Amino acid sequence: MTKPGPASAVQDRETHDLESFQRPMGEIPDRVQVALDQGVQPMAQTSCFDDPNQLLDVPGGGDGLVDQVVRLPNGQLVIACLTEMPGVTAAMWDWWFSWHSYTSERYCLWHPKDHVASSIDEDRRHVSSIHDRWVGNTSYVDEYIGGDLQKLAIRFVEASSVGFDQARVDKIGVAICARTALRKERLVAGWLIHLVEDTDIGSRMHSRFLLGDTESEMPVVGPLITRISNTERVRRLRLTDQVGLALLLHCSQEMSHLATILAELHDRFGDE
Repeated sequence: MTKPGPASAVQDRETHDLESFQRPMGEIPDRVQVALDQGVQPMAQTSCFDDPNQLLDVPGGGDGLVDQVVRLPNGQLVIACLTEMPGVTAAMWDWWFSWHSYTSERYCLWHPKDHVASSIDEDRRHVSSIHDRWVGNTSYVDEYIGGDLQKLAIRFVEASSVGFDQARVDKIGVAICARTALRKERLVAGWLIHLVEDTDIGSRMHSRFLLGDTESEMPVVGPLITRISNTERVRRLRLTDQVGLALLLHCSQEMSHLATILAELHDRFGDE
């Protein structure tokens, strides 16, 4: 599913002067800090990953989660993060995912402290549709989450393939959906959704992560590892509360920060 990895991926040398976009990060919203202080909460019901269309009941995300980390009865973690983005449109996010993965310098603009490196599986810059440049493509990133370096493969998929009503998504903005994998461990580990809803003053992003839907890509022992990894006990051991809280903090930081420069980036490089 995740394909070979960075050794065979496209990674360009940056040719643009990005210095003016290399800016200090601000503080996370107070509501996110409150959620971090509250810690992981249990959740009895199913998550939005069982029916993503509930997220389309906006404003508010539809599933009742705003900024929160919850633990499902099966041991999986769901992370929810809301980012308000005045002056930024959903179309700009569509473009960002078609543009940023080709160089690590662009990727590091997103989170100057935690992001390290980026490459992409297929060079699709010749494709006329911006959306089709990243949907079905795989991004390989190295980033710190909670102080630990993660080497990830992120395979982007159509919103309809995870259960979204594409027509409803198109009416409000764009949904960035992907299957996430740990490259070193060769484990497909979760899902992400960033539903970007256009508003009167910009846009609003409803981010959701599901951790603990695991599939091993290792030959021979893969099916056994998959069965073991998807038990409640192993999920709770591997996916500690701190893992979920660190991802909430990281998501809030990177989305809030990029929202402060994305409109300018799009204005400068949006025709690429």
